[in-house]
Amino acid sequence: MPPNRLDELGESTTLLEVRARLRSHRWAPELDIFERSPGVVRRLDAGLDAPEGLDTGDGPYVVLVEGPLRTTGHLHLWTDDYLPGLVIVRGDLEARTLSFGNGARVFVEGSVRVEGELFGQYGDRNAALVATGVIQARATFLETTAGMYAEGGVQSLVYSPLGLYESLVPDIENEGVGDGVHSFDPSVLDAYGDLDFRKAIQAAREGRPLFLPGIEERFPLRLTLRATR
Repeated sequence: MPPNRLDELGESTTLLEVRARLRSHRWAPELDIFERSPGVVRRLDAGLDAPEGLDTGDGPYVVLVEGPLRTTGHLHLWTDDYLPGLVIVRGDLEARTLSFGNGARVFVEGSVRVEGELFGQYGDRNAALVATGVIQARATFLETTAGMYAEGGVQSLVYSPLGLYESLVPDIENEGVGDGVHSFDPSVLDAYGDLDFRKAIQAAREGRPLFLPGIEERFPLRLTLRATR
């Protein structure tokens, strides 16, 4: 069964109504970019439980979830051609695996808990996952142009470029120099020996291992909450 389209669920609404619901909320300015072309605007008044996974369209879209957002499948928050997309969750967000990228910006008024792996890529620094609580995942994989921030800290093994955060040093550096052969299963590497995000996301969705045996255990800090800013 194909995943549900998050930007087709709930009720159709207007940007004006979403602004009224957020009022002076600190995330309300995120709506400004949609003034000329809001695209799809939806609201889900009671939160959402989706056992078969969730996807989004190409954008632009604005989705306001008035409650928790949960799926026992994969949550894929994306746009095409760097079109803007905005998802605001006024509760916790939970998923088995999660990927976000391109123009998708995800703001969670609560915590993000991912049972498996979490991925962020592309976006030209527009792609972002932000939580007022904690972000927890078995492992997090970020490219240079995707950001992730949690006021309560991050509890995860982190694969990201150096300097992505001021205060969180990656456990494994994503510098694109062929070092992936020392950490990752060969099935998720590209021809240069670096992590291939497309292959890695597919492996995570299928429950296949991304790391070589024993690699995750080398990083005990993955089990602690670490600050981002």
